[in-house]
Amino acid sequence: MLRIRYANGTVMQGVLLALGDQKIRVALKGSDDVAEYRLVNQRWVSEDCEVVNVGFGEEPFPFDEAMPENMVASGFDRPVARHIM
Repeated sequence: MLRIRYANGTVMQGVLLALGDQKIRVALKGSDDVAEYRLVNQRWVSEDCEVVNVGFGEEPFPFDEAMPENMVASGFDRPVARHIM
């Protein structure tokens, strides 16, 4: 399960559909639309220009980190996650 946390504390759950060219597409739980997030200056940014944190799994992650441990920030030259459930 992919988790997206917004600065206001909202956490969305979803499934990673696609990745590439500094962006990911996510099917969000409870939504009929697919969301897209772009990697800008080592930060994930929503379609509404909000900085978000993205992580895999159920464990919480702090918002003040630039990138959770399990996400790769420097492009997509390596796997997006160290492990996928």
